[in-house]
Amino acid sequence: MKILVSAAGPKPAKDNVWYVMNLAKKLGAEVIALHISQKEDTARGEETLKIFADAGRDANIKVIKRLKKGDIISNIIETAQEESVNLIIMGATPVKVVAEWISTGVIEKAKVPVIIIPYEFNKTP
Repeated sequence: MKILVSAAGPKPAKDNVWYVMNLAKKLGAEVIALHISQKEDTARGEETLKIFADAGRDANIKVIKRLKKGDIISNIIETAQEESVNLIIMGATPVKVVAEWISTGVIEKAKVPVIIIPYEFNKTP
């Protein structure tokens, strides 16, 4: 089983990494960590992906890192198809309009189930 997790940056990654790794462990899944950059600077994306890679190493879960540029929704859908994932997990953003736009777009186009982690979710065990 493969889970695609898309994170907007280091803070959302830190907020949601426990949930993702816990679910991956329960399902015996590997994780495809995706960050989509809107700018030329990739350092933020590398930092985001490292959070998932480190957590995966600690939990003995395989994590594949993917850093892409461009449109958020199409990159999530394309990566899900390229990697043949079974589930997509996304964290909601505090900016409600953005969260709904991205979440709705991914849910409408995805061919696999999508889980949205609420922004207010208690992120730690």
